[in-house]
Amino acid sequence: MGWFSLPETFVSSQASRVNVKDSLQHAAKVLVNAGVTSADINAQWLMTHVLGCRRTELALKLSEPLSDEEQARWDEVVAKRIQRIPLQHIIGTVDFCGIELDVNEHVLIPRPETELLAEMAWVVAASMNQASVLDIGTGSGCLAIAVALNARKATVHALDISANALEVARANASRHGLKERITFHEADMREPLPVNGLIDLIVANPPYVPSRDIRDLEPEVRDHDPHLSLDGGEDGLDYYRSLAENLLPCLSAEGRLMMEIGEGQASGVADIIGCSGGRVLEILPDLNNVERIVVASAVNS
Repeated sequence: MGWFSLPETFVSSQASRVNVKDSLQHAAKVLVNAGVTSADINAQWLMTHVLGCRRTELALKLSEPLSDEEQARWDEVVAKRIQRIPLQHIIGTVDFCGIELDVNEHVLIPRPETELLAEMAWVVAASMNQASVLDIGTGSGCLAIAVALNARKATVHALDISANALEVARANASRHGLKERITFHEADMREPLPVNGLIDLIVANPPYVPSRDIRDLEPEVRDHDPHLSLDGGEDGLDYYRSLAENLLPCLSAEGRLMMEIGEGQASGVADIIGCSGGRVLEILPDLNNVERIVVASAVNS
């Protein structure tokens, strides 16, 4: 059976084969000891990756023994998770708004909180007549892809400063048949935009972690998410200043700027918008009742 040790990878004995249920139970225990949250769910996702099945199918496989090949793969993936390598990096994908996306070390792993921003964005884009949409700091392409899939008449642009991130985003767009629907730009949002004309909707999930706080993040984030996607400067608000200064003037008369923010940043971001001549229309909470989304317009009236 497979055994785990901390922090080294575990060694398998081939004396007997372990079934799926026992493997899941043992993995959950060692993942808890390694500090992994939601250890049971993590173990289930890892097992589906090894077996090539859905989580809903695991209940039908609990009594089945792992083959030698499956045991070797199981040992490998659990050992990686013990080392706090993100689950999504191990299995290679993440589910975002029901959309499966490839992720790796070059992009921020999309969070559940960002799904709220995506849904708001595609509802607004779909309500407009052929809206022009710009996703700032697209990363994996999650926001641009979600909008393009749910607002079919929108013209979607996505921008990122990282060529490696754009490679991932382009691959995800192609995977979902959006190669011709989304135009990608390698550019810095702090410089003039490579998009002509006014924009109806700008969405952004910018870096908002204060630089000093990065060292205190969970290892999955601190050691594996790109710091370019995390570091928001001394107070975490550097990119909101750039967004307000450079992008509010690019909005159409009825245009909207939608941004995800960090906990406790709502008032600071609202002040930045106001000082830049914009107007905060809404500040919305996430499912944990944390103020998470700021919606602004270009005209302070």
